[in-house]
Amino acid sequence: MPGPVPGPALVAPASVDGARAELLRQREEARRVEPAVAAGMLEGTAREMVARLGRYDRDTLTTWRELAWYRDAAGDPAGALHLLGMVVPDLMQALGPADPDTLQARFELAVLTGTAGHPQAAAQQLHALIPQLAATLGPYDERVLKAQHDLALQVADTGDVPGALHQLRLLVPLVQQMLGEGHPLLGEVRLDLGRYAELWGLTPAGRATGLGWVEAVAMVHRLLVWDFETDQEADASLRELERRTGTRDLMDRIFLAPEHLTAEQVAAAAFGVPGGAPPMTPPPLAAY
Repeated sequence: MPGPVPGPALVAPASVDGARAELLRQREEARRVEPAVAAGMLEGTAREMVARLGRYDRDTLTTWRELAWYRDAAGDPAGALHLLGMVVPDLMQALGPADPDTLQARFELAVLTGTAGHPQAAAQQLHALIPQLAATLGPYDERVLKAQHDLALQVADTGDVPGALHQLRLLVPLVQQMLGEGHPLLGEVRLDLGRYAELWGLTPAGRATGLGWVEAVAMVHRLLVWDFETDQEADASLRELERRTGTRDLMDRIFLAPEHLTAEQVAAAAFGVPGGAPPMTPPPLAAY
């Protein structure tokens, strides 16, 4: 992390506690301002923490990690990535690789690595991280499922769209069952599955595969939340959904459905699946 600083002077425990309280107050104040200002405030706080609390103190390390987040939010992803690359080894040394603060920093490092245009490296980091996240937090914790979602996105960015589709196809019913129909992560995963399913369907290989139930629901969800830049893009997605399911005149069936219905219920009604489909055992749709 940035530059060496003088080692802390020997002080009484009460003085350390007072310093910690003041520094944490400064960190809290930084969270209340816009990111560029917060980044400057946090850098000063982090350096003072090194001097007064020590380089490997938990609060010191988590403040550096938080500074990286604010640098990214302020438009400096390269600076954020560089800083996290130095903080993560210190966290692993001081707190251990399975500590929640270490795991969070490793996750943020992987995300920033992908954002910086290195999806292969990001995918490798997430692949190594997910088992440790699952062991520490439980296999169905929201953060574990989110990391699996992000791994699929990095896999897609490497050019392996079929591999990403396979991961997302398995993840959707898992998120649905473990977190519930209304959880935001389910919406995120469905949107990405819908986008990649449509993209894959436009390729020669994809045209031969038809469309499974989970993907069809994802494409319906994408239409329901209008995840498109233009009406023309939405219309093309609707036509692709009709082509790949062999179902015609879907517009009214989807857009006139009652608002309280879930995406899966709307899809079941639109495609004529009696009673809807149970999340973990979806009936296949006929390939077109």
